[in-house]
Amino acid sequence: MQICEKQYQSLNISASPSFVTAQGRENERRGWTKETYDAKNREPGNRYDWSRSHLNFEVKRGKKIGKKKGKPIYARPTIIPLGTQKKSLKERYDERLKELKFKPWSPDAPNQPNTCVDFVLNGDHDRMTEIAFGKPMDFDWREDNSSVTLADDPNHPGYKQIETLALEYYKFLCRKFGEENVLGLECHLDETTPHFHALVVPVAERKPQGRTGGYDLDPDIEPDGKERLKHIITRQYERLNEEEKRFYKPAVKKKVPMVSYAHYFGKTKYQAYTSYKHWHTMLYEEVNSKWGLARGEDTSLMTPEERKEHRKKSKRKLEQERLEALRKADEAEQKAESATKEYAIIQDKLQQAGRIQSIVEDDIREGRKQVAKIVTQVETARKDLSDARQEKDKVQKEKTVLEQRVEELVNAVGDPKEVADMVSFDKMVFAYNPETKGAIIDNLKANGKLNVTIMDVITAAFEEIDKIKARKIGFFDDPKEVKKKRDADIKSVMTDMQTILRCFASVHKDELTRRSRAIVKQEMRQNAIAIKKIHRYDEMAKRGITIDSYEKAKENAANYDNISNVLGTIWPGLWNAVQVIINPRLDKYVMNDREKEIVRKALGDKPKERLTNAGWMLKAVDAIRDIAVGTKAEVYQIGAESAINYLVKMGLNLAEGVAERAAEVAATTACLFFGCVDAATTISQSCGGGGCGNELPRKKDDEDDLAFARRCHQAAKTMVLGSHKRGYHR
Repeated sequence: MQICEKQYQSLNISASPSFVTAQGRENERRGWTKETYDAKNREPGNRYDWSRSHLNFEVKRGKKIGKKKGKPIYARPTIIPLGTQKKSLKERYDERLKELKFKPWSPDAPNQPNTCVDFVLNGDHDRMTEIAFGKPMDFDWREDNSSVTLADDPNHPGYKQIETLALEYYKFLCRKFGEENVLGLECHLDETTPHFHALVVPVAERKPQGRTGGYDLDPDIEPDGKERLKHIITRQYERLNEEEKRFYKPAVKKKVPMVSYAHYFGKTKYQAYTSYKHWHTMLYEEVNSKWGLARGEDTSLMTPEERKEHRKKSKRKLEQERLEALRKADEAEQKAESATKEYAIIQDKLQQAGRIQSIVEDDIREGRKQVAKIVTQVETARKDLSDARQEKDKVQKEKTVLEQRVEELVNAVGDPKEVADMVSFDKMVFAYNPETKGAIIDNLKANGKLNVTIMDVITAAFEEIDKIKARKIGFFDDPKEVKKKRDADIKSVMTDMQTILRCFASVHKDELTRRSRAIVKQEMRQNAIAIKKIHRYDEMAKRGITIDSYEKAKENAANYDNISNVLGTIWPGLWNAVQVIINPRLDKYVMNDREKEIVRKALGDKPKERLTNAGWMLKAVDAIRDIAVGTKAEVYQIGAESAINYLVKMGLNLAEGVAERAAEVAATTACLFFGCVDAATTISQSCGGGGCGNELPRKKDDEDDLAFARRCHQAAKTMVLGSHKRGYHR
C-alpha cells in the first residue's frame, strides 16, 4: 500500500463512570478570566490564547416541541457563545441521569459502569484552520490575535464555515445516540488547532438485570368486568382460585431506556477496538468526506513492511516537530535575553533622567507659574481683541446699511426725518407694569427685562409651557388630576400671552397708522419721480436727438460726441425709472411683441453707454415713453394697494354702494384717508370724475379711524363717479 500525504481526520473517544465539574468548566470555559488563561499557560504544553477566547462557541439544543414514537422532538439547534447556557454541562449531565433513574453500583464494587462518553473531534491543523479562518494559519498565543475573524460559509448565508461543521457533527451524534442524550458540543478556537468536544450519555433500551417475580394481568384474556390488580406477587397468586388464576400470567421483563456503554462500544477490549474503527469510518463517510478530511490508514490492512514504514514516517514527523519547537524555544530565549539587556539600559537612562529632573524641578515649577500668568494675560488680550473686532465689524455693517437706507429714502421721499422714524412693528418696545402678576411676567422679570418686544413675550410664554410639560408625576399622584392641572396651567399661560399681545396692539395702534401713511407717501413719491425721469425724453427731442438724427449721424461722425454725451446724462435716470414703474406692471400694459421685447431688454443688465448702443436705446426710450405717458393715475392707484389692504383689515367695506369703478374708488379712499390729495384728484380725474373742491374730509378730534375712513369712502365715490353717482338709483 502506497503511503501519501493527506489531511486526516482525528477522533478521540474516552469513556468515564462520572463527569466532574472541573472537566465541565474546562470544556465550557465557564468562569475563565485572563488570569485563568495565564495560570493554564504556566503548565507545560498549554497554549491557550486569551485574545481569541471571544471566538469560542457551542451548539445549544432547541426547545422540546413534541414526541414521535415515544422519543422527544426538538426545534432546530442554535449557535451561542461558549459557556452562556443557563445550566452548566455538569448540571445537564446530572439531570439526564436522574431522568433515567440511574443508580450506581455499590461503593465496594471493583468497578463502575461508564455513564458518559467524551468525543474529541479534530483534524489536520492546516485544514482545520482553513475551515475556521479561511486559510491555513499559525498563531502565536503570546501576541494579540483579537482582530482575527471567522470565515463565512458561502453555501449557508448567516453562518460561518466552522459553525456549519459544528452543526453537522452535532446532527451526526444525534442520529447515533438521540438528541436528548447529546448534552453539549463545544468548539475551542483559542488553542493551537480548532477542535470540538462533545459529551454524550450512551442510552439504549434493554431489559433490566436480575429476576422478575410475580404475575401480570393477561391482556389476551377477555375481561369479565371485574376490577383486578395489574401485577401481583407470587404469594397473592397462590391464594387465588383456579378461575381467577386464568386471568394472570408470569411477569416478563420489559425493555426500558438505561445507560449502556456496551451497547455502542462492546463489552471486551477487542469489541471496543473494532467499534472505534467503525466510528472512524462512519464519521468520515457522513461528515468529514465533505470537508476534505481523510480517514486514517487502517494498519491492520498493511503488510509488515508498510506498517514499519508508516511508523518510521510518524517518528520522522514527530522528530521534525520536536526540532522545530526547540528552535522556536531558542529564538524566544534569545529575544528574552535581548529584551532584558534593553530593559537594563532603559532603567539606567531613567535613573539619569530622574536625577536631572530633581535638579531642575524647582526652576521648572517657578517657570510654570510664570508661563501660566503669561498665558492668562495673552488669552485675555486675545479675547478683548476679538470682541473689539466683532464690535467694530458689527458697527461698520450697521453703519453701511443705515447709510444705504437713508440715501434711498432721501432720493425717493425727500424727507429724511420722516424716514428715520420708521421702525418695523415687531421691533417696537412695550413697557409693562412691574406690579403685574403672571407666569410670563415672572419669566421676564427673572431674565431682567422691563422693556420687551413681541418675540420676547412669545418666547417667555413657550418657556413656561415647556416647564409645565416637564413636571414629573409623583408616585402617589393621580395621573388624570395631574394632566387636568397641567392643561389648566397651559391654558392660563396662553390667556396671559393673548392679553399682553392685545396691549401691544392698543399701544401701537396710532403709531401703525402714522407709519402706513408714510409708506404710502413714499411709494407715491417714488413713482412720481420716476414719471418725471421718463418725461425727460422730451429734453432729448429738444436737443435734436431722435431716431432720424441717429440714422443721419452714422453718415456724419461729427455728431457722435453730441449724441453720446446726451445719452450719458439722460439714459441712467431713464433706466432707473423703467425699473420702478414698468417692471412691476409689465403684464398690465397693452403692448405688441416688439414693444415687450424692447422693454425686457431694457430691464436687463445696464448697457454700456457707448454710441454703438444708441440706436436700440433710442428705440427703447420711444416705446417706453409712449407706454408711460398718461399712467400717472395708474401709478398712484397701484401705489395705494398697501393702504387699501390696511383699510380692509381695519373693517371698512370698500364695495359698499359701488356698482362700477370699484378699484378707482378704493384707491381714492385710501389716498384721502392718508392725506394724499394730489393722488386722489389725479385718480378721480383719470376716469372722468371731478375734484374734491371744498369737500375734503378731515378727521375730527373725537372721531375714530373707522368712522373717518367711512367719510373718506363717501367722498371718494362722489369724486370718482361724479355725475354717474348722482344719476344712479338703486
